[in-house]
Amino acid sequence: MEEEFMGMMGSTSGGIGSIGDKFSGEQQLREEIANHPLYEQVLAAHVSCLRVATPIDQLPNIDAQLNQSRHILQSSLLQHITNNHPNEIDNFLAQYLLALCSFKEQLQQHVRVHAVEAVNACRQIEHDLQSLTGTLESVYANACSISQDNT
Repeated sequence: MEEEFMGMMGSTSGGIGSIGDKFSGEQQLREEIANHPLYEQVLAAHVSCLRVATPIDQLPNIDAQLNQSRHILQSSLLQHITNNHPNEIDNFLAQYLLALCSFKEQLQQHVRVHAVEAVNACRQIEHDLQSLTGTLESVYANACSISQDNT
């Protein structure tokens, strides 16, 4: 069992050096991905998913993180990167991009459904209030119609 664990951690005889090699390999892979032609599209799709249900007041935080990650990425990229896994990275990024796009559509649908439910609940509450108070004034009509226009 210990041998299996050590096998997952890398070479049992490599010690600390093998951990450094693993980190170096992961870092190189990250840099290869970051230099890939699909990387910007994947990043944009990821941010797009985040924006679907993020409250408006939190959107600047996403922009700040995006700018910070781009700055860190640009400062750490290697000048000459050899792509040791071209097909694997191509396939991964292409599939990941498709998954993110699909996920965004599902998120948007989920938000729409719940927005419609919220508008309907708002109207029901308004109707109940009108029944209780005997007023005809529509308190939430503008808010509900604005919410529907945005969905």
